[in-house]
Amino acid sequence: MLWVTRHEPHLDRCASAWLIKRFIDKEADFKFINLQDPIPRGATPFVLPGAEINPVEGEKTTFDILMDKYQVKDPTATKIQGIIHDFEVDAAEDTAKLRLAETVGLYKIIRGLARTTKNDQEIIAAALKIFDALYAQLQAEAKETTK
Repeated sequence: MLWVTRHEPHLDRCASAWLIKRFIDKEADFKFINLQDPIPRGATPFVLPGAEINPVEGEKTTFDILMDKYQVKDPTATKIQGIIHDFEVDAAEDTAKLRLAETVGLYKIIRGLARTTKNDQEIIAAALKIFDALYAQLQAEAKETTK
C-alpha cells in the first residue's frame, strides 16, 4: 500500500513509518509531498491536511494515533510510543523538558539523518534501521528484567 506524508520527516513521522512498516503494512511504500500537492489516489495519507491520521496538538502524536487506530499491542512498540510522546507532547519538542533518557539521543540521531542523507527516502530507510535497533535493545532489556 502507498502511504503519503509531508516531505522532511522528523522524529514522529520517522517513528510512524517504522510502526507502519513493522506492524501495520509490511509492504508499505512511502511517498513524500508538499502540503499543497494532491494526495495520490488510493494512498493512505498521514500528517497532511484533511488526513484521518494526524497528530492532535498537545495531546497525541501520529505514532499514538496509529497505535490506537490499528490496535498495536506490542509492549516494546508501546515503550517506543512513550519515547515519541515524551518529545512531541510531554516536552513540546523542548529537549530541556524531556523525562526519558532515551528521548534526546533518539531525537538528535533522527534529526541528524536530514544532514547526512540525500532525500526523504534515505531518511526513512536509515530511520527504519535505527528503530529496529532500538526495538531490539528494548526487547533485550525487558527480557533481562523478567529473569
